[in-house]
Amino acid sequence: MKKVLGLVILATLFATPAKAGETFVLNQWTIQQSRTDTSLNIDNVTNSTRTQDYNSSSNNIYIDGKVQTEYNNGKVRKVFKDFTIQNAGTELNGSFSEETTARVWGTINTITNSYTSTNESSAGIR
Repeated sequence: MKKVLGLVILATLFATPAKAGETFVLNQWTIQQSRTDTSLNIDNVTNSTRTQDYNSSSNNIYIDGKVQTEYNNGKVRKVFKDFTIQNAGTELNGSFSEETTARVWGTINTITNSYTSTNESSAGIR
């Protein structure tokens, strides 16, 4: 009976709220774990069209021959010998067209694991 009475007294002491001037100690642990699984499906199609028109031309004149000095009745003059003029030209017209299709597809799988461990401890007098 004395033992039971002693245990009851001890239990009431620990179960009662702290009173002014009492000491206390807090030691609290928190451990958390989480896991996130993600599955992302991708199917992306890109179409592009490019059209280009072009036009190019050139026109060249070539002059051949030589300049000679000619004497006639005591007069000096310059004359062209074997003189020719050549005219050449070119022209280029055209178009360019291109169509491109690019496709990217697949699945991206990710797994994220998170672990958290915290400890809070304090002591004092109330």
